Amino acid sequence: MSLISAGQLRHRVKVLTASTSVDSYGQRSQTLTAGATIYAEVRATGASETNYGDGAAMRTTYQVRTRWRTGINAGIEATSVLEYRGDQLQVLGFVREREEEDVMLIDAVRVA
Repeated sequence: MSLISAGQLRHRVKVLTASTSVDSYGQRSQTLTAGATIYAEVRATGASETNYGDGAAMRTTYQVRTRWRTGINAGIEATSVLEYRGDQLQVLGFVREREEEDVMLIDAVRVA
Protein backbone atom coordinates (compact mmCIF):
# COMPACT_ATOMS: atom_id res chain seq x y z
CA MET A 1 0.00 0.00 0.00
CA SER A 2 1.44 3.35 -1.01
CA LEU A 3 1.08 6.51 1.03
CA ILE A 4 1.52 8.75 -2.00
CA SER A 5 -1.91 9.97 -3.03
CA ALA A 6 -2.72 10.46 -6.69
CA GLY A 7 -3.14 14.21 -6.10
CA GLN A 8 0.50 14.54 -5.04
CA LEU A 9 1.67 13.01 -8.33
CA ARG A 10 0.53 15.96 -10.43
CA HIS A 11 3.67 16.44 -12.53
CA ARG A 12 4.49 14.49 -15.69
CA VAL A 13 8.16 13.58 -16.05
CA LYS A 14 9.69 11.84 -19.06
CA VAL A 15 12.60 9.47 -18.42
CA LEU A 16 15.39 9.79 -20.99
CA THR A 17 18.15 7.20 -21.15
CA ALA A 18 21.61 8.41 -22.13
CA SER A 19 23.88 6.38 -24.35
CA THR A 20 27.35 7.31 -25.57
CA SER A 21 28.64 6.55 -29.05
CA VAL A 22 31.83 7.31 -30.96
CA ASP A 23 31.62 8.82 -34.45
CA SER A 24 33.99 8.17 -37.35
CA TYR A 25 36.32 10.95 -36.11
CA GLY A 26 36.66 9.40 -32.66
CA GLN A 27 34.49 12.01 -30.97
CA ARG A 28 32.17 10.81 -28.23
CA SER A 29 28.60 12.01 -28.38
CA GLN A 30 25.71 11.47 -26.04
CA THR A 31 22.29 10.50 -27.35
CA LEU A 32 19.12 10.69 -25.27
CA THR A 33 16.43 8.12 -25.95
CA ALA A 34 12.89 8.82 -24.74
CA GLY A 35 11.50 6.27 -22.35
CA ALA A 36 8.43 6.15 -20.18
CA THR A 37 6.46 9.11 -18.85
CA ILE A 38 5.79 8.88 -15.13
CA TYR A 39 3.67 10.86 -12.72
CA ALA A 40 5.67 12.37 -9.88
CA GLU A 41 5.85 15.02 -7.20
CA VAL A 42 8.63 17.45 -8.18
CA ARG A 43 10.01 19.94 -5.67
CA ALA A 44 12.86 22.41 -6.08
CA THR A 45 15.07 21.94 -3.03
CA GLY A 46 17.74 24.56 -3.59
CA ALA A 47 19.53 26.85 -5.99
CA SER A 48 22.96 28.38 -6.35
CA GLU A 49 24.74 30.68 -8.75
CA THR A 50 28.36 30.42 -9.83
CA ASN A 51 30.22 33.16 -11.70
CA TYR A 52 32.50 32.17 -14.56
CA GLY A 53 34.43 35.10 -15.96
CA ASP A 54 31.88 37.08 -17.98
CA GLY A 55 28.90 34.84 -17.22
CA ALA A 56 27.07 33.02 -14.48
CA ALA A 57 25.56 29.55 -14.20
CA MET A 58 22.42 28.88 -12.21
CA ARG A 59 22.12 25.43 -10.63
CA THR A 60 18.77 24.26 -9.26
CA THR A 61 18.38 20.97 -7.41
CA TYR A 62 15.16 18.99 -7.42
CA GLN A 63 13.72 16.07 -5.52
CA VAL A 64 11.42 13.87 -7.58
CA ARG A 65 9.15 11.52 -5.65
CA THR A 66 7.23 8.80 -7.46
CA ARG A 67 5.75 5.36 -7.02
CA TRP A 68 8.08 2.45 -7.61
CA ARG A 69 7.28 0.57 -10.80
CA THR A 70 9.67 -2.29 -11.46
CA GLY A 71 9.74 -2.05 -15.25
CA ILE A 72 10.27 1.71 -15.34
CA ASN A 73 12.06 2.77 -12.16
CA ALA A 74 14.56 -0.08 -12.38
CA GLY A 75 15.75 1.49 -15.67
CA ILE A 76 16.61 4.84 -14.08
CA GLU A 77 20.38 5.14 -13.73
CA ALA A 78 22.83 7.83 -12.68
CA THR A 79 23.28 8.60 -16.40
CA SER A 80 19.56 9.14 -16.94
CA VAL A 81 17.99 12.50 -17.65
CA LEU A 82 14.50 13.58 -16.64
CA GLU A 83 12.53 15.95 -18.84
CA TYR A 84 10.29 18.21 -16.75
CA ARG A 85 8.43 21.25 -18.11
CA GLY A 86 10.81 21.53 -21.05
CA ASP A 87 13.95 21.41 -18.87
CA GLN A 88 16.38 18.52 -18.65
CA LEU A 89 17.30 17.40 -15.14
CA GLN A 90 20.44 15.29 -14.70
CA VAL A 91 19.89 12.44 -12.23
CA LEU A 92 22.37 12.63 -9.34
CA GLY A 93 21.13 9.67 -7.36
CA PHE A 94 18.07 7.70 -6.41
CA VAL A 95 16.85 5.47 -3.63
CA ARG A 96 13.84 3.33 -2.94
CA GLU A 97 12.70 5.29 0.12
CA ARG A 98 10.40 2.79 1.79
CA GLU A 99 10.20 -0.60 0.14
CA GLU A 100 6.95 -1.57 1.84
CA GLU A 101 5.31 1.61 0.53
CA ASP A 102 6.84 1.48 -2.98
CA VAL A 103 8.19 5.06 -2.89
CA MET A 104 11.20 6.16 -4.95
CA LEU A 105 13.16 9.39 -4.44
CA ILE A 106 15.30 10.81 -7.23
CA ASP A 107 17.73 13.70 -6.73
CA ALA A 108 18.35 15.70 -9.89
CA VAL A 109 19.92 18.98 -10.95
CA ARG A 110 19.28 21.54 -13.70
CA VAL A 111 22.14 23.74 -14.79
CA ALA A 112 21.31 26.81 -16.87
